[in-house]
Amino acid sequence: MDSLNNEVSSLSSVNTWTSDVSRRSKDNEVEAIVPQENCSERSEIRQSNRDSNGGDKIAEKDLNSLLFNKFELEDAYKIKTNNLAEHSSHHSHRSHGTLRSPEEDIAQSAISKVFTNRSTGGLSLPPDGGYGWVCCGCLTAVFLSTWGASAGSGIFIAYYLNANAFPGASKYDYALIAGFNVFGGQGFAPTAMILAQIIGFRATMCTGVIFLFAGFFLASFATKLWQLYLTQGVLFGLGIALVFVPATTILPGWFLKKRSTAFGMSLLGTGAGGVIYSIAAQEMISRTGDQRWALRMLAFLCAGVCAVATLLLRQRVPSKPVGFKSWKAIEQQFALIFQWRIAKAYKINLISLWSTFALFGYNLMVFTLSAYGLSRGLSTKQSSLLTVILNAAQCIGRPCIGVIGDRYGRVNTTVVLTTVLVIFLFSFWITAHTFVQLVMFCICIGLCIGVGNVMNIVLIADISGADDFLPAWGYCNTFTSPFLLLSEVIAQALVSHQNQSKPYLHVQIFAGLCFFVALILVLLLRETIIKLRFQEALSDVDRALKKTLQDLENSAEAANELGSKRALYERILQPKLSFFFRRMFYRKKI
Repeated sequence: MDSLNNEVSSLSSVNTWTSDVSRRSKDNEVEAIVPQENCSERSEIRQSNRDSNGGDKIAEKDLNSLLFNKFELEDAYKIKTNNLAEHSSHHSHRSHGTLRSPEEDIAQSAISKVFTNRSTGGLSLPPDGGYGWVCCGCLTAVFLSTWGASAGSGIFIAYYLNANAFPGASKYDYALIAGFNVFGGQGFAPTAMILAQIIGFRATMCTGVIFLFAGFFLASFATKLWQLYLTQGVLFGLGIALVFVPATTILPGWFLKKRSTAFGMSLLGTGAGGVIYSIAAQEMISRTGDQRWALRMLAFLCAGVCAVATLLLRQRVPSKPVGFKSWKAIEQQFALIFQWRIAKAYKINLISLWSTFALFGYNLMVFTLSAYGLSRGLSTKQSSLLTVILNAAQCIGRPCIGVIGDRYGRVNTTVVLTTVLVIFLFSFWITAHTFVQLVMFCICIGLCIGVGNVMNIVLIADISGADDFLPAWGYCNTFTSPFLLLSEVIAQALVSHQNQSKPYLHVQIFAGLCFFVALILVLLLRETIIKLRFQEALSDVDRALKKTLQDLENSAEAANELGSKRALYERILQPKLSFFFRRMFYRKKI
């Protein structure tokens, strides 16, 4: 343990040492980014945040660090599009014979590329408040009426299975319809992002609102199974993607320092929507005796809420849509997201696989819980209440997951919560039979089961970096969505009605195994990150050692210290199995 602590402190201290060497160097070089969290820098950011109201200017380096710590899709889009504009401008200057100075050739900082107002040319930082809180409330309402409504789909599945609403339909049909909700919202998310850049976010959201309304409203008149597939399945899934994806691009323009708080508040919408729409749908089904008026109610509520949010959402610095005039500009939008070279990246595939298994297990829980309650002898109202309680717990759990991740490291938090989920699913769900036991299980599991949904995009941003964030996000969604389409189908196939005492035992085991595989994958991801950070630290030591040897003053002492650090890092980076596990469980904020 002492050697481990020495390694931790040694890896942390390399930042200070290399910085000292760089300051002593006479060359005016750009310092390498050391892959470490610098405590003094974080304190400077916090101090700058406190002093900003007093008029003190925040250092650009601190703002860049803050931006990358809270990186979002809209930030990546602005950096990419600004890079394209700079590249075009650079060629224009060359064609006119204009020479640029070395200072002009140095790339702008990320904070400048993201928050520069194109119309004025000045840097316009987010106000971290004002009308941004209205946009935050609108995003919460969007999550409430898209993914929240989808989270309440278990009520309809349980009703269809027990009431034989569509003669000739099997349990796999209803499971596949529920799968289309998640498949559409996840799989068409990259396409929705591209469409928002082409025709504008508001036009895209209006199209999504129409799809949401048509999906639920037309489903209420469905008399044949294929009609239910097309309406409650496909149309509703497309509506989710077209509404929620453009809405998430608005908030980063209004918040920087308080971005985590704003997005944490918006995450309440999914859990709250699951609670509200589950209760409302179950009550309407109980009163009318079928699903038709419940679907019509959801059509008007979901579409109405999203329509109001669409009207109130506003970009702080309006961006001009690409439009359909230039096919080359449209091709560029597709090229920003769909870059298949990402498929060869080991760490991106790890995240994609982790996301697949984590969301697979999540969907099994959300869509199966109500039907499982019925199999344990609970009443329809009690079974529906389980879904409500699960979603209510997510209202608390999801924002807390984000806060804990920022405090202790997102990968570390993901490892711990996934471990807790494995324990709960194997030891608690299988043994829970009564209503009280299942209520307690729903509360416990609801607090942490949203880890896949919350950590998905932030882990992609952390691992891929700003340059590859958009294609990595597009690849992860494209990779994951087909598996989510079949999640509930597999769950229904695993139900064994021959085992009357525990018909859902195989489903419970399979859900636990999904999170167990997700745990293994996130541990492999953690080992990869630790390995990369040691490799970067080793490169920093080599650069510092080279500079130190060129400096005659105190070169021997400095060289000896850096040499010992280099030997330590090389030892930790050995390909032996023991060091592989040592890196995997290395004590560090990741």
